[in-house]
Amino acid sequence: MKIADIFNKGWKSHESLTEEELSELEDNQINAKLEEANKNVLIKDFINEPFKTLSIYPEYAFILSIPLALVFFALGITITWGTPLIDDVIIFTVLISITPPAITFHKKYKRTDTIEEYLPTFLRDISEMSRAGLTLPRAVNTVAKGEYGALTKEVQSMDASMSWGVSFEDSLQHFAKRISTPIIIRSVSLINQASKAGGRVSSVLEAAARDAREVKLLEQERRGNMMVYVVITYMSFFVFIFVIAMLTSTFVPTMAEAGKAAAAAGAGSQFIGSFDPAEYTRLMLHASVIQGFMSGLVAGQMGESSMFQGLKHSIILTLIAWIVFTFVI
Repeated sequence: MKIADIFNKGWKSHESLTEEELSELEDNQINAKLEEANKNVLIKDFINEPFKTLSIYPEYAFILSIPLALVFFALGITITWGTPLIDDVIIFTVLISITPPAITFHKKYKRTDTIEEYLPTFLRDISEMSRAGLTLPRAVNTVAKGEYGALTKEVQSMDASMSWGVSFEDSLQHFAKRISTPIIIRSVSLINQASKAGGRVSSVLEAAARDAREVKLLEQERRGNMMVYVVITYMSFFVFIFVIAMLTSTFVPTMAEAGKAAAAAGAGSQFIGSFDPAEYTRLMLHASVIQGFMSGLVAGQMGESSMFQGLKHSIILTLIAWIVFTFVI
């Protein structure tokens, strides 16, 4: 009734419009209502299954983690203001804000990686059943009963949409929008374009399966080669921490003693009588934490082509730097 009322108002205010323009106006109103309904569905899904929703939309984890981090920062800053412990408050504020997104981004990465691994098998099975004489909706309905890991629920979703009259091509397009990765978009585009051009769908599906498998193998090979640079990033950080720890535990105390001796001899103002070891140790902590955080982002970009994937490395390296300066040095 609401859509009809909107359309009637549009009809009265746009009587001079053509039938095609009025039809387009109605479609726009319907699409707007559908988008609003989809937003409400997303909110309901998050309330019912928050972890599953966050694994699909990991960026939404920032909505939860940042307010929590700000509350921790506000409480911590009031307690530690004017003391060196304020550094710990800042460090853990950052860690609290990035830990939930790091977990959700990693879960999404593992899920999409599993879906991409099973995609060639799914397309090949559909191709074989199409060769056997089954229609595409019937073939999808049959394979939906099989096991394709994380892809199984997506196949069942495609089967459900085709049971309501949605075409095979449109179902694949919706699947590509839900799981928007280069391999899936490439495969779906190949299938849809070849299907529109005509020809045997089974051959197209088989070619798409072969192409997806080859692309995935190349990606895994590249990931294996780049993993060496992730290891190098970790080793470089550990060398940096070792050097900083040696400087802090040996050089800084020596300079502090030299400063005291110079001050006692009356040469403090000309030498290093004002040398503060705690200040320099704190400076080393800052340098190590920043180095660990940025090295983690670099490791994620090099190893998995995403800085968001580097958040987990940043958490690990930052914690290592904090532990070394808190409990070791």
